[in-house]
Amino acid sequence: AGLVGFIIECGYLNGEVIRLDGALRMQ
Repeated sequence: AGLVGFIIECGYLNGEVIRLDGALRMQ
């Protein structure tokens, strides 16, 4: 989760990261 937040803050593929993070949380 921390790494995901870091990537999102960097704005690197934030759209894909949010998608993957959301999918993992749903499961």
